[in-house]
Order: sequence, then structure tokens, then C-alpha cells
Amino acid sequence: MATYCVFADAENKRRADRCNTIIVTAADADAARAAAEAHIGASPGDLADFAVVDLASAPNFVVRGHPPLGGASQTVWPNTIHSL
Repeated sequence: MATYCVFADAENKRRADRCNTIIVTAADADAARAAAEAHIGASPGDLADFAVVDLASAPNFVVRGHPPLGGASQTVWPNTIHSL
């Protein structure tokens, strides 16, 4: 399994809920999109236009804004009013 970044690669693809960069572990890019949709509670196909990058081959990057948001049942990432 690889770790992927699923993200809105253009302004017009940004979501109203601001879940525009999702990091997931999956077998391939299509599975990564599906895992990202499940993680944020999106409908299947909602992230079809998002870019997917395997982080093993990606350069370092920063996502500005809120701290990482985990799912409700996790304890690794901060639990804020913005949590999923």
C-alpha cells in the first residue's frame, strides 16, 4: 500500500466544506480517491476531478490553513471544532 495525496489542483475544484487535500493509504490512485471520499463523507465520484499523487515520489510540500483533521474515532490528530 502506498500513501497518496488527493487534492483539488485548481481553484474551481475546491469544495465548499474546504476538504481539498486528503492524505490516504491505498493500493492505487483510484482506490485513493475512493478512500478519500469515504474519509470525508463524500459521495462516490465527488473527487473524480481531484489530482492524486503518490507521496513516495513527490517533493516536500505544505498545506496551509487548519491543522490536520482526523476522523472522529482517531486520537493522533487534533480534535478541533473543524474535525470530521
